[in-house]
Amino acid sequence: MGNIHTVGPNQALIVSGGCCGSTTKKTVVGGWAWAWWLVTDVQRLSLEVMTLNPVCENVETAQGVPLTVTGVAQVKIMKNPELLHTASEQFLGKKEHEIKSTVLQTLEGHLRAILGTLT
Repeated sequence: MGNIHTVGPNQALIVSGGCCGSTTKKTVVGGWAWAWWLVTDVQRLSLEVMTLNPVCENVETAQGVPLTVTGVAQVKIMKNPELLHTASEQFLGKKEHEIKSTVLQTLEGHLRAILGTLT
């Protein structure tokens, strides 16, 4: 028949699939959901804060001055339904270190772009 799956307030539960070719996804944060055996897929997504350390070495400013900058950023997936849906599309099925790597590369790219505009 099926199972009841539960998650705490620091996780999101994404239930997809279902009978008759259903394409809807149900997202639950800090609660429970019912999932049919063999026809639904149940995955979890962590909503914990991740601390990242972006580093940009030898980035030249607009005047050609080389800089090395180290930063600290704390990021997390928000519980807003639209943002959680986007995050589940991007990160579902990935391990935490893969998610951190993707976000870190994005932060470092933005940091390099900002440093390049300094005068």
